[in-house]
Amino acid sequence: MAQDASQDGGGVKFLVDECLSPTYVTELAKRGFPDAVHPMHIGLFGKRDDLIVARALADDRIIITSNARDFRKLFERTPLHPGAIVVDHLSRDRSWKLVALALDFIELQPYPDDYMINRVVEVSASSGVRPYALPEGGK
Repeated sequence: MAQDASQDGGGVKFLVDECLSPTYVTELAKRGFPDAVHPMHIGLFGKRDDLIVARALADDRIIITSNARDFRKLFERTPLHPGAIVVDHLSRDRSWKLVALALDFIELQPYPDDYMINRVVEVSASSGVRPYALPEGGK
């Protein structure tokens, strides 16, 4: 899943939800994922979650969010999606550490570039990493 930072386009792409810091875009680039966006950078700041999901689907982007409840509901109705990383809503630094744990977990999978299709990886400070298919039976 790791990207060469010199790549332009292609590869794994992310959309960082507005409930998380736009600085995560920079942090993702440092980790080798240069194709990440935040709603404030693409004219979607303050827009409904269904519009965020529609954009992620159109651009084939994995959503990173702390809004598990709303995004779970949306992905349950989506037969094919690029996936989501869901973390606890903590301080910016602590939530980023959970995102980094999710990325580490995904990179350990046999086929990390395809692992997230129809999958959610939730990371909690109290209970760790929990991956699951969504919609159920979708993987």
